[in-house]
Amino acid sequence: MKVSLFERHLPGVQLLILILLLAPFVQADEDSDKPQQKNWELGLGLGAVAGPDYRGSDEYRSFISPIPYFIYRGKYIRSDREGVRGNFFRTDQYEFTLSASASITPETDKSTLREGMPELGSTFELGPSFNINLSGDDFSRGWHLQLPWRAVFALGAEESGYIGSIIQPQLVYRTRFSEWTFSYRAGITYASNDYHNYYYSVVPEYVTAERPEFRAKAGYSGWNNNFSLSRRFSHQGFQTRFAFFIRYDNIEHTDITDSPLVVEDHSVRGGIALIWVIK
Repeated sequence: MKVSLFERHLPGVQLLILILLLAPFVQADEDSDKPQQKNWELGLGLGAVAGPDYRGSDEYRSFISPIPYFIYRGKYIRSDREGVRGNFFRTDQYEFTLSASASITPETDKSTLREGMPELGSTFELGPSFNINLSGDDFSRGWHLQLPWRAVFALGAEESGYIGSIIQPQLVYRTRFSEWTFSYRAGITYASNDYHNYYYSVVPEYVTAERPEFRAKAGYSGWNNNFSLSRRFSHQGFQTRFAFFIRYDNIEHTDITDSPLVVEDHSVRGGIALIWVIK
C-alpha cells in the first residue's frame, strides 16, 4: 500500500469538494433541539481526508487544507446534517429533498494501476432523495431510511462532466451522547454502466501486458458502513466544532472485481475537521 502525503494546497475545485465532503459531519447536530438558531453561521477551519484513489485501488493518499465553514438555515435551501440540500417536502415522518455529495480523487496521475490512462477527477453528486423516519420523533434522532438517486459529475480532470449515476439506499441512525452527536450509516450501491466504465473499464487503447481489456457493466457496486462523531465547544464566547468520520467500503461479489484496475475488494477512508465559528 502506497501513501502519498499532501504536498500543496488543494486547487479551487478540490477545495469545494473537501467542503462538501466534510460538511455533513461538521454540521451533524444542526437539527438538535435548540429553541433559537441563527439563520446563518460563518467560520474557518482545517480539514483533512485520507483514502484510496478509488474503490478497488491499493494506493492511498492523504490531503489537508484550510476550509471555510458556512451554515444556512433557509426554508427551502439548507446546509445541515446532509450537507447542502433543498427541502421540497418535509414532515416528521417523510422527507423529499435535493441533496449533494462529493468525493476527492486528486493526483491519480500517480496511480500505478492506471499508468498511461486518463486521470480521474474528483466527483460531485446531485439528485433527489426520499427519506422515511423509522423511529424517533423526527429525522434528527433514531433510525431512518434514505432512498437517493444521484447524477455524478467529474471535476478537475481531462475527462470532466457527467460520468453516470448511482442509487444508494441506506439505513441511518443518529443519537446524542452528552455533548457528542453520533451517526451511523449502512448502505448498498447500484451504479450505471457509464459510472462503472469511468473507473474500471480498460479500452484497447490502454491495454498492456499486465492490464487486459475490460468492459464494466451496470449493476451492484458494493456496500458500505459509515461512522461519524461531532461536537460543539464553547468557551468564553468562542465557539469551535470538531468532527470525525470513517467509512468502510466492500466490493466483493461485484462484476467490477474482475477489472485489472481492482486489486482490493475493501477499503477504508476517513476525515477530520476542526472549525472556529466566527459569526
